Amino acid sequence: MHPFLMMAVGHIIVVAVLAFFVLFAAGKADGFVKLLGNVLGWLLLILAVLMIVATVAAPFMGWHKGGDWHHPMWGPSDHATTMQPPAKH
Repeated sequence: MHPFLMMAVGHIIVVAVLAFFVLFAAGKADGFVKLLGNVLGWLLLILAVLMIVATVAAPFMGWHKGGDWHHPMWGPSDHATTMQPPAKH
């Protein structure tokens, strides 16, 4: 299993467990605290679902090249060797 995938699964589990406890506490509360807890809990669940979608979609978006996770901001890529310095005038 790729380290990126293991980290993503770990983060998703943490966010989902946190959402469960926030929604559980909101169920025991009254008034505005209950509303706030429900909104926060559902936002955390939506975040967990979006994290799952991003983890599944990342390989299809071109972030996985040649066995290594790749993004231009994360280090050199196979394109780094083809870049030429600007021409001097």
